[in-house]
Amino acid sequence: MYKAITLLTLTATLNLLGQGFAHAFCAGAIVKEIQSIAKKPEVVEAVKLANLNPPLPADLHALDARWIASNGQEAEARKILASTASEFLRKTLEKRVYFKEAILTGKLGETVAMNMVTSDYWQGDEEKFTEIFDTNQPSRKPDFYISRARWDESVKSMISQVSVPVYDSASMIGTLTIGIDLKRVPQQNH
Repeated sequence: MYKAITLLTLTATLNLLGQGFAHAFCAGAIVKEIQSIAKKPEVVEAVKLANLNPPLPADLHALDARWIASNGQEAEARKILASTASEFLRKTLEKRVYFKEAILTGKLGETVAMNMVTSDYWQGDEEKFTEIFDTNQPSRKPDFYISRARWDESVKSMISQVSVPVYDSASMIGTLTIGIDLKRVPQQNH
């Protein structure tokens, strides 16, 4: 029932007060599209591979601190950006003008793939990860998370982030977050 109420709520009109515009869209159609991307073999295999050798917590936090301090100019950021999964995300996002950013995470919330360098490496402490990631079977959390609209300087757009789990069979193994440019979402996309 929670999921049905949430989806019904999210399909309501999204008003971006203070920005001088309002957009209505069917969030359900966008969520389904992102869930479809999260099921692609390129996405699932990248997360499975990353989860085979996850970073130790101390290493994860140290890399996150260096990543933030260097504005993503770490060698690890370049390595992730050059990955096959990141290339897949870039090509996928090019197909939709309203898709602006993509972040694929492993089971700890570490960045596994991205279409562009993110502001930080570790997503595991952010709502886009914590609100949906769950190792319980069946999951006790929602099937998706949609953030409040906010200005994102990195993509120069008013965006909302939509996060969905990545599964390997019935096991949740990571998350996929896609930033949606709210000005570019088609009015009738459902």
